[in-house]
Amino acid sequence: MPHVSTEGFFRVEDGSLVPAAFAASPWGQVLHGRLIGGLTARAAEHARAADPDMFCSRLTIDMFRSAALAPVRVSARPVRAGRRIAVLEVTVEQDDGPVGQGRVVLLRRSEQPDGKFRPQPAWDAPLPPQLGPPSAPGRRWTAPWESWPVGGPAGPDNPGGAMADGLWIRDIHPLVGGEPLTPLVRVAMAADMSSPVSNYSTSGLSFINADYTVYLGREPHGEYVGVQPSGHISERGVAAGQCVLHDLRGAVGFVATAAVANRTMGAPVGDGDRR
Repeated sequence: MPHVSTEGFFRVEDGSLVPAAFAASPWGQVLHGRLIGGLTARAAEHARAADPDMFCSRLTIDMFRSAALAPVRVSARPVRAGRRIAVLEVTVEQDDGPVGQGRVVLLRRSEQPDGKFRPQPAWDAPLPPQLGPPSAPGRRWTAPWESWPVGGPAGPDNPGGAMADGLWIRDIHPLVGGEPLTPLVRVAMAADMSSPVSNYSTSGLSFINADYTVYLGREPHGEYVGVQPSGHISERGVAAGQCVLHDLRGAVGFVATAAVANRTMGAPVGDGDRR
């Protein structure tokens, strides 16, 4: 039976969201960037509750800087509220100012047009039940989710190592204690893994992402999110990566990320920093 915890990454306290210890990043005792994405998707779900025919088509998450493992406040502001398109701006801040911002684009569903469309890249990765138990805990940091890497050992012909062919993720903690973890929130958090999946090399992970944008073409389903690498381009310490997102039914959308060179993950000194 898969492990599931009722303890959330955050708990509500006096109008703020207080992070748990496991909300930390592998780069150090700072808030994991994926949680900015989760909080943005949570705000999108609140907006959709008022109009269920609106579909979350895009989530853009900007991570301004490394954020202390400290309480955050989240505010949402409508930027546009049209008949077919709505835009929501989400700000995540701490006492010393904003640490990240999200933007949500909601589109109204309608009749699907006829015709055949360009297919997404093929991904013949096994499903999580076929990959056996989740990955073992790391030596320096234990991921607060379950994951199933698809690739094999790193090498000249396999620069991404275990993540060369992507991975599957299943979150085992709610984002906020006492709230259900929706498929949209799961996708928004898992999409942050597009940075290590697309930016890993034979020397390890030497980039830390400053943002990521998720584009969805259909509603995600279930608990598992697959992250399939699609491309990496970099020069002089700046990288762009992209991946395809999946659930157990197939592809659901795309994610793109921008990253800046940082110490290789696993080095014993310092913390990753986006500043």
